[in-house]
Amino acid sequence: MMNVFYAFLRLIRLPNLFIVGLTQYLIYGALLQPAFEQYGIGLTLPPQTFWLFVLDTLLITSAGYIINDVIDFRIDLQNRPEKVVLGRYIRKQTAYWLYFSTILLGFFLAFYLALSVQNMPLVAIYPAGAGLLFWYSYQLKRMPLWGNLLVSLFCAGVPGIVWFAEREGFAKLAAVDPKLAAQLAVIMVWYLIFAFGSNLYRELIKDMEDVEGDRSAQCRTVPVIWGMNTAKGLAAAIGVGLLALIVAMVVHQGELFTLLSHLYVTVALIAPLGLSLFWLFRAKVPADYHRVSTMAKLIMLSGLILLLFFAVT
Repeated sequence: MMNVFYAFLRLIRLPNLFIVGLTQYLIYGALLQPAFEQYGIGLTLPPQTFWLFVLDTLLITSAGYIINDVIDFRIDLQNRPEKVVLGRYIRKQTAYWLYFSTILLGFFLAFYLALSVQNMPLVAIYPAGAGLLFWYSYQLKRMPLWGNLLVSLFCAGVPGIVWFAEREGFAKLAAVDPKLAAQLAVIMVWYLIFAFGSNLYRELIKDMEDVEGDRSAQCRTVPVIWGMNTAKGLAAAIGVGLLALIVAMVVHQGELFTLLSHLYVTVALIAPLGLSLFWLFRAKVPADYHRVSTMAKLIMLSGLILLLFFAVT
């Protein structure tokens, strides 16, 4: 029974879900909420309701992971057989049941949440996200670059939908304190671009790690169709672009950074990103790309934690 429980946690990618929830709570609690409260601006999603919004995002994400593992079952058996839980601890039929149950629960929760805060556009977020993730698993991830772009957009959308949900309060903040609103907007836009770019960087590296399994399954990923050298060059260009984005943020928004945050950016973002690029150019076997992919994931987490260092209020 315990093995099945741990297999379920692996199926829904519990560490990734934690990062998704943390992302939304940091955007909400560390950036938007303090700024709104400074001027007595009400939140569209009060704290006693916001956790339902996060839960709904986690349901979308976990459903996406479940259907991805179901559709990619044979590919995963070749690429990473030691991590496959379907057919070993959880039957595929059970996984389908979990997927449809999660989708249904998420839709009703989204409908209830939109009614409770009288903001019906929030309902559209759930079916749009769930539908796009299914499309990604079923078709797009087998096409060069399109699947990578979609999942990276979803990654950027995790914090973006919090901003969207609180757009009315943000407009009020812009009216009473344009400078503070502009600072928040810069941080939000920077992080959305960083989330998109860092995830795309990692997605391409994962495709290089899984190239043999993808080729045997006739998946048209970037390294399969365009070759490893092209994939490596494209990933490196994105990595260099991320470095430029980080440096530009530090240089042009210096008032947002303290000495401690400057040190953090250097140690936790610039240095690891540079090291990952060095490893990428030297990578030759799947284990090498796996090491780069792990580093890329740590860079994504470090970028999220940077939000705690911004002093905007």
